[in-house]
Amino acid sequence: MSSSPQRATYTREQIEAYFNRIKLPEQHRKYDIAGLTNEEALEYLSLLQRYQLAYVPFENLTLHYSFHRQISIHPEDLFKKIVGDNNGRGGYCMENNTLFGTVLHTLGFTIFSVGARVYDTGNWIGWSHMANIVTIGRDRYHVDVGFGGNGPVVPMKLNKDGLVQPHINPASARLQWRNIPGNSDPDQRLWVYEVRINDESDFQMMYCFTELEFLPCDYAVMNYFTSTSQRSFFTRVIVAERKVLDDEGNIIGQLIMNNGDIKWRINGKKTKEIIFETEEDRLKHLEEHFGIVFSPVEREHIKGLPSRLS
Repeated sequence: MSSSPQRATYTREQIEAYFNRIKLPEQHRKYDIAGLTNEEALEYLSLLQRYQLAYVPFENLTLHYSFHRQISIHPEDLFKKIVGDNNGRGGYCMENNTLFGTVLHTLGFTIFSVGARVYDTGNWIGWSHMANIVTIGRDRYHVDVGFGGNGPVVPMKLNKDGLVQPHINPASARLQWRNIPGNSDPDQRLWVYEVRINDESDFQMMYCFTELEFLPCDYAVMNYFTSTSQRSFFTRVIVAERKVLDDEGNIIGQLIMNNGDIKWRINGKKTKEIIFETEEDRLKHLEEHFGIVFSPVEREHIKGLPSRLS
């Protein structure tokens, strides 16, 4: 692996281990995109995104089941945690998108990352999210594998016409180039990522971003707040989410753990729900449905936290 975090790459052996981790079918594995047409590169990018979303969960468990409660976003630490330890682990936005971005850079994609300002219950939560921008030919695509249930599931072209893109049926998503609530300058423009649950519903803002490249020092500041502040969602509740694929490798639903329960949503409908009675219930379902197993010592570290189930 290279020494510079800004231009980190993984070895051939690490990329092979990553492909195994996301269960990418052998016939689809490419270790270098050189020679692919733009259409083939976009198709491969879409494939990798789907499989990462299905097999690398969006989760914040380190903040609740570790003694240090610290998140490293260095590519080597992320590889060990998510791929090397073979324990079903994922991470939150800066973890999953840094890992994915490093993989894409290693494969030859032209990529940089951007910070995003999250919108929640009528308020902006500051620069607390990370996404990737991939350039293929003359087009740029917004690619995100770290936003959980409402995050994008396909590369979304930066198109100022507000093209509606697929999401998990019957939902859809779009990017709009426009001003946002709260700006004093009416001429400001940002990319606004929005989702609607079906064709009859209104689009809801999820987050906004610009095309300004963020550097590791920027994410160090963002990661510190997100992982330590009492005002951060991630320090208060436990969440784990991954997508569900059909036999053809298409995303048809999601599996969502939110503190005290786990739900299956397929094609926009809740098909099953389990309410946890105890902390042991939650740990059992993390192992059964996410493949995540904590040691007896790690299980002890949640004691005394508000997120612990009695």
